Parts: sequence; structure tokens; C-alpha cells
Amino acid sequence: MAQDILAIIGGVPSLGKLDTLERNVQAKGAGTPEIEQALQDKYAEFGRIMVEQKTGLDLADLSSAEKRIVNAIGRYVALQKRDGKNAEYTFRILRNRGLIDAAEVSVARSKVTQGFETLNQAEMRALSFEQIIVDNPEEFSARALWYANRTLGVANESDKPPADLGTLTQQRTERVLDWLADRANQHSGALNLYSNADVGALLGFDDLTRHGRVLGNVQSRLDFACYQAGVPPLGLCVVEYFANAWSREGRRWAFPVPDMRLAAQTYNWSGSTLAKVRANARLLPGQAAIPWRKELNERETYVRRWAEGLLIPFEQAGTATIPQPVVEDLEKTERKLLTRPPMVRERVSKSIERGSIGARLKRANGFRCQICDALGLETVGFIKLNGEPYVEAHHATPVSELEIGSLSATNIMILCANHHRQMHYGNVNIERTAATFILTLDEARITIRRFGQNNG
Repeated sequence: MAQDILAIIGGVPSLGKLDTLERNVQAKGAGTPEIEQALQDKYAEFGRIMVEQKTGLDLADLSSAEKRIVNAIGRYVALQKRDGKNAEYTFRILRNRGLIDAAEVSVARSKVTQGFETLNQAEMRALSFEQIIVDNPEEFSARALWYANRTLGVANESDKPPADLGTLTQQRTERVLDWLADRANQHSGALNLYSNADVGALLGFDDLTRHGRVLGNVQSRLDFACYQAGVPPLGLCVVEYFANAWSREGRRWAFPVPDMRLAAQTYNWSGSTLAKVRANARLLPGQAAIPWRKELNERETYVRRWAEGLLIPFEQAGTATIPQPVVEDLEKTERKLLTRPPMVRERVSKSIERGSIGARLKRANGFRCQICDALGLETVGFIKLNGEPYVEAHHATPVSELEIGSLSATNIMILCANHHRQMHYGNVNIERTAATFILTLDEARITIRRFGQNNG
């Protein structure tokens, strides 16, 4: 009979039917250790499927605590359904925070969680976040452990919970940032010539084959915070980065890792920049894959522009330079054009906008429209056959007006097709300073930095 029940368990098609089968087995007193294990494994199988489908989380190479969280979901959802409830809140917090952070933020609160109450009533407290935290204290913060102990009736060393320093993942992130800030300060802003093993040792990870995934997640969180700040990824400052970082994952383009590494290792990492990265990291979920996946799904073009524009950082894009020989050639051409027909001047202007100089400035600005940036909009365009986002170069002062400097790179703006047309045919007023263009369009007044040139 036991073999028949085991065969039925293996073929159960849904969580609801599994719950019904389990209750029938219990009612008939047909349970055996082997059957109980088979039921537990089947619940875990359904739990894994639901977590993957409802959260999109990567469930490969899970830690001990993460495996237990995933395996417990099937049981918990079945209990909720039995009571006519759903577990959408649980899936939402898993989706938004990741497995470890979801347990942390759920447990570290004054009231006992609904999940614990549900599981405790069913005599399944071993599946609760609280028990998982107590059994795996190395994966959670001291604060989460204090609350888990309190709920489980385990004595704490203090009557009050530890200060809220964030989740353990964020605490590790902060420690790495502190170390990097000290290192940058000692090396005049440079961050290079250190290894993942050095960072691992800082966090107490003496075996990266065991803790590499945890360290990689911390690095990836920092990289996303760097992306948000518009600076190179800190994770590429190391001598050898993690092999699976920056993988292509089915996209039509690949991250230009050599250029990104060069940008990261030659960047001037100031205290203010690292403070900006820290502030961004504090708002991220614990699992780095969550914001990266969302951003690549919704704003892939922007991620690509960031990655491909890093050799001239976003915050320095307005200082992109044109070699002095090219500047001199432009000045000579400009003087010659003073006596040429308008048609010739227009042809030369377009050759500059569409040629190597325009291409250099487009790349320097990360293939972003300067007006869109100033208005806080995402540049709308398409991807060309060569893989580059489409933008256009525009001479702010038309070459036909015969002004000295009209051929200079300082007179060029990088625009999307829509704003380029607006500059030509819309009601736009433009003022010029030595370093900026000040535009008034659609009742908005914006300032755009002018590209620089190398005068040395």
C-alpha cells in the first residue's frame, strides 16, 4: 500500500490535490516516514515552481537558508488555501526583496508574522522564517536573529533588539564601501590592484568556492548602485572579476567589459561619488538580480548606453575632447567657408554632424539626447544595425550664419530625432555661455553643458 501511495504522490498534478491527499493519508493512519518525506519533497517541488513563476528569482546555487525558504513555500500556500486565503503578499515581498531580505524584513517587527502564526497552528513552525533564521544565523543580521528568538521563545542576550543597521547583506555592502573609501583615499582616488579574495577576507569569507555567490551578490549590488549614479562599476576594479558577471544572457549585445574595466580602474573615486553609491545601495533589495533584471527588461537601452559610455563618465560627458589637430583643421575649414556659397557650408556642416566628430561626441554622451536628459526623460530611439542607439548631432549655431566657432565641437549638441526636428522647426530660444546652452522650449527652461575641446 505504501508503494501505491508513493506513486500517487509522485504524480499529483496540483498543490490543492496534494493537500487533499495528505489529509486522506493522515485520516487513514497510512503515514510512514517514507511517505512523509515524499509529501515534503512534493510540497517543496511545488514551492519551487511557484516561487520561480511568481517572482522570477534565480533559484540556482541557493544557500542553506534560501533552500529552506523556497521549500517551505509550498506548505505555507497550501495552508493558506485551506483557510480560503492567498499568499500574494509573501510572493510580492519575495519578488521585491529576494529570499534572505524577505525573511529579514518580515521577522524584524514588533508583531508576530501571520506566516508564523499559520505554520505554528499547523505544528509546522520548523518551516517558519523565524526557525530558518535561528538555524542559519550566519546568513542574517543580529537584529533579525533577536526577533526570531523572541518569537520562538528563545532567550536573547539583551532585552532590546540591536540597532537597525539594515539587513546583513546591506551591512556587508557598507563594510566593503568603507574599505573601498579608505583605499581610494590612500591611493589618490584610484581603486585597483586588489582581488575578490581581499574583499572576501574583509567579510570573513576564507573560502570563495563556498562564499563566492554571497560576495558576488554584494559586488553586483554595488555595481547597480554605480549604474544608478552613472559611474563605472566598482566590481570591475578587482584584478580578476567573477567569471559569470556581465554575461550576455540572450541579449543582442554584450557588455564591453574591457572598456568598463578600464573605466573603473582609471576613475577618480572621490568621497562624494562613493557616498552617492552608498545612498543608492541602501535603497536596493538584498538580491542584486532583482533590480538588474527589472532594469534590463524595462530600460535595456539605457543600461547599454551607460556601459558603452563609461570610458568618458556621464558626469564628465560635457568635457569630451577633440584632438588639437582636428580642432585646427576645423578652424581652417571655418575660415575658408566664410566666402563659400550656403549650399557648400550646409554640406560641410552635415559631414561634421554625421562623420567621425559627431560619432565621437555621440559615444562620449552615451548615445543620449542632451535635451531629454535635461528634462529628465529617457531618450526614445531605435537600435541601429551596428548595435548603437540612434541619436543625431546638431549645430546649435547654424554654420550658414558664418559665426567664428560654428564648426567647433563646442557648438554641437547630441539630440534624439524628435528634439533635433524641434530645434530646427519648433519655437525654441537658445542662449549661449562659454560652458552651456540655455534653451527655452515648450515653456521649459533647461541648461545643457557644451562639449569641451583640448586646447593644450
